[in-house]
Amino acid sequence: MDGVILSARIERGADKLLAQIARAGSMIVAAKAGARADGFVLGLESARAVADETIEQLYVIFDNATEERLKVLSK
Repeated sequence: MDGVILSARIERGADKLLAQIARAGSMIVAAKAGARADGFVLGLESARAVADETIEQLYVIFDNATEERLKVLSK
């Protein structure tokens, strides 16, 4: 989460979601973890808990992590 400023509680949640994506053992589990991460960011956005710029950064981080994991699992 380099370059993203989050409260400790939100950062713990984000790190937990990234870890779930990283250890997904199947494409379905990876896709579900990615969807859960998107929901997390949507919740932050809806609650206006973080700045709009941070929301965009989080979407990119989670999308990239999910795409990378899906690529690895597809081989």
